[in-house]
Amino acid sequence: MDNRLINDLMDILLQESKIYEDILEISKNKTDVIVKGKVNELESITNLEQSLIFKIAKLEESRENLVSEISGILGINSSDITISELEKHVDQKQAERLKEYKEHMSSIIAEIKDINEINSRLIKNSIDFIDFSINILAGANSEGNNYSKAGQINDSKKKAYFDIKL
Repeated sequence: MDNRLINDLMDILLQESKIYEDILEISKNKTDVIVKGKVNELESITNLEQSLIFKIAKLEESRENLVSEISGILGINSSDITISELEKHVDQKQAERLKEYKEHMSSIIAEIKDINEINSRLIKNSIDFIDFSINILAGANSEGNNYSKAGQINDSKKKAYFDIKL
C-alpha cells in the first residue's frame, strides 16, 4: 500500500474533522441566536455555515478521488471501501489513526445532527407563535363567536385589530 495515498487521505479526514468542529460551534451559537430572536445574526451564521459546507464538499471530492485510486491498488470496488475496510490494508499505526478519525467525525456529526434538530424545533415553534399572533391580531377566530339574545349566531362581524381605522 502506498503510504503517500493513505497519508493524503488522513490529511483530508483531518481537515474535514476541523471543519465539522467549526460547524458544531456555529450550530451551538445558532441555538442561542434563535432563542434571542436575532434574525440578522442568524442570516450571517447561516451564510458562514454554507461556506463551510462548500469547503467540505470540495474535500469530499478530493477524498473520493483518493479512495478511487486506493481501491484500484487494492483491487476493491471504490463504493465498497470504508474506513473499516481500509484499516485491514494498512499498518497498525495508520489503522489506529483512521479509526480515531472515523469515531471523532461520527461523534461530531451526530452532535451536529442533534443540535440542528433542536434548532429546527425552535424555529418551527417561533413560526407557529408568529402565525398564532397574526391570527389573533387579524381576527381569524372572531367570526361566528357572537350570539344574539335568542341564542342565535349574530351575523355582525367583530372588527379585527387590523380592520380598525386608527
